[in-house]
Amino acid sequence: MYRSPEDGNWDHGGDLPRSERSRNEILDASTTVNPFGPPFSLDDMIRQAGERWAFYPDPWSRELAREISGCLHIPSDCLLPGPGATSLIYRWMEVVRPRRLILFEPVFSEYPRAARLYDVPCHFVAGRVPLPFSGEPPSTASQWGVDIFSRYPVEAGDWFVVVNPVNPTGQSFRAIELEELSNRLAQRGAGLLVDESFQDFLGNRDSLLLRINDNNPFLAVLRSLTKVTGLPGIRTGWLAGDREMVEKTGKSLGPWAVGALESVVMEQYYRSFPSDFSRIKMARDRLSSSLSAQGYPVAPGEAPFLFLYTGWGMEAFRIRDDIFHKKGVFLRVADGFGPVSGFDYLRLGFEAFSKPQLIEELFLDLI
Repeated sequence: MYRSPEDGNWDHGGDLPRSERSRNEILDASTTVNPFGPPFSLDDMIRQAGERWAFYPDPWSRELAREISGCLHIPSDCLLPGPGATSLIYRWMEVVRPRRLILFEPVFSEYPRAARLYDVPCHFVAGRVPLPFSGEPPSTASQWGVDIFSRYPVEAGDWFVVVNPVNPTGQSFRAIELEELSNRLAQRGAGLLVDESFQDFLGNRDSLLLRINDNNPFLAVLRSLTKVTGLPGIRTGWLAGDREMVEKTGKSLGPWAVGALESVVMEQYYRSFPSDFSRIKMARDRLSSSLSAQGYPVAPGEAPFLFLYTGWGMEAFRIRDDIFHKKGVFLRVADGFGPVSGFDYLRLGFEAFSKPQLIEELFLDLI
């Protein structure tokens, strides 16, 4: 029976299961948050934010938008800073109201949740390549089956959502492929929303940001900064698109949606932009090799997390709770991302990379 991503258990780190352990005793591998911290000084961040706390921030974050857009080389009125990508997803859904939301699976589960809230019909399109991957993994958008026109009747008012790199499997699609997809959708009066929350880890190699302009109402790009800054308790992110959509979404957020602390975090991040994530990549590759050697196939990918096959099936939540949680390790079972066989997979967020030995030992104990 088909299971929608929104039906999955909420085992994301944003709502940790009850635990007697303190936060310092928990290794939260269920989230995709940089465990090595932000690429800027926390002391400087607090000092700068403290100088602003006694005053109202810019109600519409215009100066912040100018600073970020200058780093990204797009018009400032085509970018909207916000209190996290999740909040922006809901506001975008409210403003755009797609005729239908076409979601390429696997996909971040917040999109169908937001669509359901605003009565937007969702249609899930699975990739052509079945899981688990065998032989060479799909390395292009066409191999994945993102080019859906032969399989799905796209109509005016539809919006297609692609996460690039893919969350949770980690593959990245080339910008030229997604640009071609965007152009073909636009010819039909349909739009493309690209969630690029993990693009910074690729040096923005495959980003569509430079295709953003005021003359293209059929393309939007979303980013979450909580992942790269390692500060999920400070909600930061932005949405880019045509001026009208950005303005309406900003009004939907309302004034003072971005506070002083959030503004400083985004300013500091882009003043140190681009950041060096080589440490994360090395830690990811080490853990991937170790788990593969233990008999847990890992999907080759470039994102800062691992998607691995466990074969646990309906035992997944029991194993997660009885073995990993008791050791203070929290995992994300992949059923919430949409694959029918999601119980057989885990997505290990990159906090797992900070204590690879513990992860390796727990998986080794299961063999």
